[in-house]
Amino acid sequence: MQTERLLDNLSTAIIAFDAHGRFIYLNQAAEKAFSTSSKVLAGKRYSYFIASDSLPITKIVEALRQNGQFILDNVQLKLLNDKELTVDLCGHWFQAEQPYLIVEWQDPNNLPHRAQSHDLSKQSQVSERLLQKLAHEIKNPLSGIRGAAQLLASESKNSQNNNITEFTDIIEQETSRLTQLVDRMLLSTHKATRVDMNIHEVTERVLELSNINLPSQIELQRDYDPSLPNFFCAPDSVYQAILNITQNAIEACASQHEATITLRTRALPRHTINDKQYSLTVCVQVEDNGPGIPQELQPSIFFPLISGRNSSGLGLGIAQSLIQQQQGLIEFNSTPEKTIFSVYLPVIHVNSQGQHS
Repeated sequence: MQTERLLDNLSTAIIAFDAHGRFIYLNQAAEKAFSTSSKVLAGKRYSYFIASDSLPITKIVEALRQNGQFILDNVQLKLLNDKELTVDLCGHWFQAEQPYLIVEWQDPNNLPHRAQSHDLSKQSQVSERLLQKLAHEIKNPLSGIRGAAQLLASESKNSQNNNITEFTDIIEQETSRLTQLVDRMLLSTHKATRVDMNIHEVTERVLELSNINLPSQIELQRDYDPSLPNFFCAPDSVYQAILNITQNAIEACASQHEATITLRTRALPRHTINDKQYSLTVCVQVEDNGPGIPQELQPSIFFPLISGRNSSGLGLGIAQSLIQQQQGLIEFNSTPEKTIFSVYLPVIHVNSQGQHS
């Protein structure tokens, strides 16, 4: 039982066959990849579930005979549940009471996926430092301008010069507005309060606000998984991040004749975020059918001041920082007519002693 628990915590898919090619065991990563369970496949030959013509059986048998192991890259596996997988396979004999063939595979797409996760994490760190520096550089002179305006206003009252008072009021109002903007920029540097939250309460708030002044040609849709559990997180931070992404999608689709933006929620068992695997992860996706993100902008899309439109370019950088404070990550995939931003949030609970689990 202890061995199975250890294997179930691996992100690598592990399958054990007996000497006759019958399924003996699948760990949870393999069950997820196959979309089935060990109980369903136990005792059945590999050909019950894997199309024989998709496996280079002769090459595998020859390699096992000569070396006791095999390694195959980019194998196109066809499963009899109509699922297809591209995998890197390796296998070897394991001698116990009887010989077992242990096969493990990696999804080759996970390698660039992991590299992208590391890049996004580095981008977020750079973004946060740049935002802090930029915000403080702006906020300091704003305080001086506002103070000078207040002094001018005080002197103008003594001289009963209404024109000066009118101008100083405008200066004070605008400096207050800019100060509030900077405070929102710095929101990502403050630790938000975490509570037991329902992700759909957050997405509904996003939809409610986004529907205000929504262009008539854009439709907002829901695609929710109602079974998602509550989990320990900072709802205001998650709300701000998803709102930023949704507002970006609305702006991107503004010139479309017809556009659809979908907020989707899903549960992901055994998902890895920043090299740490969580037993359950909530994924919130914002998908739009807009023009897509230009290729030249995609590598740096989470850096501050990077934008393909006439906006500040701060939204995605702030969103990434907010989500990473929740041990999560934002990733994206963008092609013309299909851009998906995925917000990954680990499901973390707090026990009666206040400890995370």
